[in-house]
Amino acid sequence: MYERVILADEIIFKPRTITLTEHEVHTHDALEISVLLENEARYHLTDRDYDGKPGDVFVFRPFEPHYNLIRDSSKPAHWIMILFSPTAIRLFPEGYKLLTPFYTMEQFKPLLDGGSPYAQQIHAAAKLAVEEQSRQLPGWRTKQVGLLIDILTSIYRAFLAQRQSVNETLESDSTPSPGILNVIPYLLQHFQEDIDVHDLIRMSGLNKTWFYTKFRGTTALSPQDFINQLRIQHASHFLRYSDRTVTEIAFECGFHSLSYFNKLFKQMREISPSEYRKKHQPAPTSRR
Repeated sequence: MYERVILADEIIFKPRTITLTEHEVHTHDALEISVLLENEARYHLTDRDYDGKPGDVFVFRPFEPHYNLIRDSSKPAHWIMILFSPTAIRLFPEGYKLLTPFYTMEQFKPLLDGGSPYAQQIHAAAKLAVEEQSRQLPGWRTKQVGLLIDILTSIYRAFLAQRQSVNETLESDSTPSPGILNVIPYLLQHFQEDIDVHDLIRMSGLNKTWFYTKFRGTTALSPQDFINQLRIQHASHFLRYSDRTVTEIAFECGFHSLSYFNKLFKQMREISPSEYRKKHQPAPTSRR
């Protein structure tokens, strides 16, 4: 059983302190970044653990169950939790490209070493974002958005650097191909549209069998499941932050059948879209 975390705002920078050595795994459809400030922490995913040290940055993929715990019960760890909705970012120029690393975590090491320039840049921006929130000077929320873009740019550049390193090693079934890594940003940008998988195969430059093998190896999902996940993820955002009807949201996110949307949403969220809206929509005072 996983604890589901509710995103109360589209972008959250929150200083946190870890004092537990064990607790329940949680999951959410937001994108999450953990910026470790002080003392060590263990980051646990469903199939692996990573030991984090001060300066490290951890990137979580959406829907992936995880938790982070202190390694020494006498040394609470301090960190900055960054949570944000992909819808808040993808409308920026080429913002969808900055989201690519979060959806290719099977091939992107989630822990950025604190000694790297990318992690150092992320730390500096995260601290400034928390300071802006604390001072709340005019325009502080806009400033936070800009700092989040800086953070995502650093993550994306780290992703490209790692990709270049992987391309220099021997090709294998699990190694992402440039073709697949071109398809994923395309899907992040066009998931609401009618998508023909044959067009994706042509775009990748691979044959059909190799395309499906490489796509699943990179995203851990089939192309259709990947598209459905994106659509439900964005539908969840609109249910929380807009007054559009369920029907309007379904069609805006690329579904042509309301009944299928309801069925798939309940399958992935365990409640209906209407129930999800009632349960998760933030109070008016918490909206931006």
